[in-house]
Amino acid sequence: MTLQSGSSEPEASRDSSPTTDRLIDCVLSHNFSDLPADAVRHAKTFLADTLAVGVAGKCNPASDKILAAAQQWDGDRTGSCRILGREGIRLSPHSAAVVNGFQIHALEWDALHEPSVVIALCTTTAALLSEVEERPVSLDEMLLALIVGVETAVFFGAAAKTEPRFFRPSAAGLMGAAMAIGRLRKFDRVQMINLMGIAYSQVSGTMQAHWEGSETLPLQIGIAARAALTAADLVANGMTGPHDVVDGKFGYFKLIEQGENLDPHFNAWANPWKITEVAHKPFPAGRATQATLTALMDMRADHDFEMENVASLTAYVPSLIKLLVGRTCKPDMQPAYARLCLEFVAPMMIRQRKIDPALFSAESFSNPQTLDDAAKIHVILDDNPDPNALSPQKIVLELNDGRTIKQTVDMPFGSPLRPLSRADELTKVSQCFAAAAFDRDPAELFAIVEQSSPYPNSRDVMDTVTQSRGDT
Repeated sequence: MTLQSGSSEPEASRDSSPTTDRLIDCVLSHNFSDLPADAVRHAKTFLADTLAVGVAGKCNPASDKILAAAQQWDGDRTGSCRILGREGIRLSPHSAAVVNGFQIHALEWDALHEPSVVIALCTTTAALLSEVEERPVSLDEMLLALIVGVETAVFFGAAAKTEPRFFRPSAAGLMGAAMAIGRLRKFDRVQMINLMGIAYSQVSGTMQAHWEGSETLPLQIGIAARAALTAADLVANGMTGPHDVVDGKFGYFKLIEQGENLDPHFNAWANPWKITEVAHKPFPAGRATQATLTALMDMRADHDFEMENVASLTAYVPSLIKLLVGRTCKPDMQPAYARLCLEFVAPMMIRQRKIDPALFSAESFSNPQTLDDAAKIHVILDDNPDPNALSPQKIVLELNDGRTIKQTVDMPFGSPLRPLSRADELTKVSQCFAAAAFDRDPAELFAIVEQSSPYPNSRDVMDTVTQSRGDT
């Protein structure tokens, strides 16, 4: 990592747009001491959650491919940055950001800001993990950067007026990650403007990978995390970038998303902090599946039935849900496709009472029973006019004995209005560690992220998700 260079005040004479100025004012206007306790508490909780799902992402077979490529990029160099769930592996900061970013999103288990449809922590966290391994950073510094990164990513996602074309976790996520790194490096105002411009110049990641269910989908997160580090390194060495990148002629809200009046989103900055609105994903499947999975969890608690008793399950959903997970179950589908296929995960929830990452396999996909089960699942478009709506969803289960069970889900399990308990959080981290065969007590992770006065070094936090018990 290259540390901040001297002040870039000569560049201040170059005009930046009022919109960019306003956004940079928001990014720079708060320090850790200003943050409400609730925002800090949520940041700690979701940092732990994001690290845990990154450990679990090791079990995705494609993660070994990404790691092998990253090691080739580094050649004979000895890296300083560790990889989640992988003992003894060290990579350069940029290579580590790609691998950690991939693993965090690889199982579709990472947290989401629902109103903006942005999986808002993955890119920023992956970039920060490389940054904090390069020099001593206390956890409170890291938490401030994370909170600012989430807030920025949500800004770029929430102002969109159409359904996603670019993959928001990587596109909006890159903008958030860059601002987080800039805060951590203590960049001055003009450097932050240049940082935003250079980050924007690297925005990538489209919904095509999501549409196809390609294993490239989580790779887009790693690429975005690396791009945030690249932008910061360039700025630290004096590079300048375009300045009118928010709503300029070819800015973010002209090319990447279609936005209109940004004033409400500026007024919503830190009101409340968006980290307090983030939702857990209790199940390792796309967010758009979580309402149906929640309904099935509730139905199984209240009614006695098995998959053999099911005549049909119909989910009446908004257009975005239909787009994201209303896809056909196929015997030759890839795991990334299956995690976004309600026809596959809904029967698994009934049969297993959970979503098991180990069952996203060629053997499961080609099992004739899988296709028989999938034929009973129907995803029907409702009349919701909002192209970004995730809810409400109405789930109707018809049983062979004539019973009909219905449930409307406004907030899935894990959402702010139906949050996980601490026991649920520990259970999820245990499941994450088990998926990666990572031998560590989940309580240790929560204990260290919740420590304060003084805050621990962020490298100590990394110890709990990169070193097994045998190595501590």
